[in-house]
Amino acid sequence: MNKPQNRIKHDTFYMECDFTYPPFKNGKYMEEYFMEYMQENNLIKDKYGRHYIPALWTNFQVNRGFNNPKLRYDMQMALGSYVRVNPSPNGYFIVVQHDDGCFLQLPPNTLIYSGGGTGNIMLPLIYQDIKQTLIRTPRLKFQEKNILCSFVGNDTHFVRTKMTEILGGRPGFQVGTKKEWTTHVPQEKQTDFVETTRRSRFALAPRGYGRSSFRFYEVLELGTVPIYVWDDMEWLAYKEVVDYSKFSISIHVSQLAGLEARLLAIDENAYGEMLSEYEKIKSVFGLDFMCRYITSGSIGCV
Repeated sequence: MNKPQNRIKHDTFYMECDFTYPPFKNGKYMEEYFMEYMQENNLIKDKYGRHYIPALWTNFQVNRGFNNPKLRYDMQMALGSYVRVNPSPNGYFIVVQHDDGCFLQLPPNTLIYSGGGTGNIMLPLIYQDIKQTLIRTPRLKFQEKNILCSFVGNDTHFVRTKMTEILGGRPGFQVGTKKEWTTHVPQEKQTDFVETTRRSRFALAPRGYGRSSFRFYEVLELGTVPIYVWDDMEWLAYKEVVDYSKFSISIHVSQLAGLEARLLAIDENAYGEMLSEYEKIKSVFGLDFMCRYITSGSIGCV
């Protein structure tokens, strides 16, 4: 992507990610998309008047070279210089996807818009897919879905471990996890996820290493109702705008034992209403809405 004109004087802040994850991402990550949006619209502030610190935090933080102490020191110095040259009485803000937030020391009074689950303001954990791979996958009708509830993924958090212990093996549930997470997802695993999810009436979208999950939004795009499982904090964005109970299920890990009865109580009509509700508000989970939400607080399109 093009480097922003309003930029920190250290190229590492704008490096590209050297792998693609999730595998259905075709285009930009949320930090990249937002930075380009700010540049194209000549914006430098959010809706609160805070100054944007332009950086692709996730791209360089997942790069192994970032572990070099000298590189971190040089980047910290460059960030400090940028802040001194761009004083902001109202403070600063960043947009970060990384589950752990920002690894560098930010200036005081910095607001963190976060998709991964470490920050001040919740954003959906989304990415750009110009091919619309999941959206274009043919959907199945209620009666054609022969799995009550499924999960295809990795065991990256105790919530997922507990979920598998409680639900794995129950009739109607197809829950399988693997221990080793990797950025490379073979084609057969991608196909398994897509086919299993579209054949499921409900699909588990538990938090992973971070409080959020790409899976929640991917499940919706496949025409299935997601079940978000959380523990310490329910990381769902735009709750002042969106009523998640109308198109999804959010459940604390301690309530998993009662999930089966809850799902069986949702008949075909109620299920159809949930999917219809999602169709009404799905634009909220787009990158353009995210950009407007941050810069202007615009929520009028819901």
